[in-house]
Amino acid sequence: MAKRWISVAAGLILVGIGGAALYGFNFGKPLNEYHHKWEFRSGDLKELSIAFDSQASTIEFQPSADGKNSVLIEGKAKQEIIDRIGNVRVSGGALKIDMKERFRWFNFNFGPFVNDKQHVVVTLTEEAAAALDTLRFSTDAGSMTVNGAEARAADFSTDAGSIRVDGFEGETLKLHTDAGRIAGTDIRADLNAKTDAGSIDIQHLTGTAKLSTDSGSVKLLKDDTTGADIKTDAGSVRVQIPESYEGTFDLKTDAGSVTAPDAKGTSPEVIKVRTDAGSIRVSYTE
Repeated sequence: MAKRWISVAAGLILVGIGGAALYGFNFGKPLNEYHHKWEFRSGDLKELSIAFDSQASTIEFQPSADGKNSVLIEGKAKQEIIDRIGNVRVSGGALKIDMKERFRWFNFNFGPFVNDKQHVVVTLTEEAAAALDTLRFSTDAGSMTVNGAEARAADFSTDAGSIRVDGFEGETLKLHTDAGRIAGTDIRADLNAKTDAGSIDIQHLTGTAKLSTDSGSVKLLKDDTTGADIKTDAGSVRVQIPESYEGTFDLKTDAGSVTAPDAKGTSPEVIKVRTDAGSIRVSYTE
């Protein structure tokens, strides 16, 4: 019987190796370095979209010091991806960069470069920054950090990994991860943030907030008096608001304590919080 199981196991291993060879799984093959830059005139770029594969990414926005506009991306990737992005152009007001590996079933890259980051630097004049309407950044697996972005609407997402946004100004900002922490500071926009498994920590938000996590705590510090809608199935919620807030509170937990100041109720704004298991605390900013 033992020999039979050994034979079955050996057969499965051979099938796996055959599949890896057939579908081109990467078992540690070194990636190639790349450095690519797009330059464009002010007003030519309305949409910037970048789809990363399974590596961490950092996207930084900075003002132009010489009147030139550019998007620089660098890091390490497979040669087929490097060749592909080398053919990308700004077209119809959009720059769409696809870093995803095609025809890959699973990621088996256990090589020394698996933790390499993709680094993006967006340099814009004031005119070019004002013309930028939409930002879309996504990654299959890996953390994402975005610094100093400005656009009318932005959507940042990852299937598995944390998201951090430091400094954003626009009308709407959407953050989503299936598994990972969401953090943000100095955000001036209406915010929609959702994680299926992880905490949410937003500091200094000017704009409405819709925050949701299936499992994790939520912290929110607001700099204005607009409302908020917060939900967690399992986790505590802490909200800090200015003393000038004149709206109401709608706070409910199935298992936990609720602490909040007396509501003034002289304006239509609502701070709504729901948690199935966890405490709720609302307080004025110290």
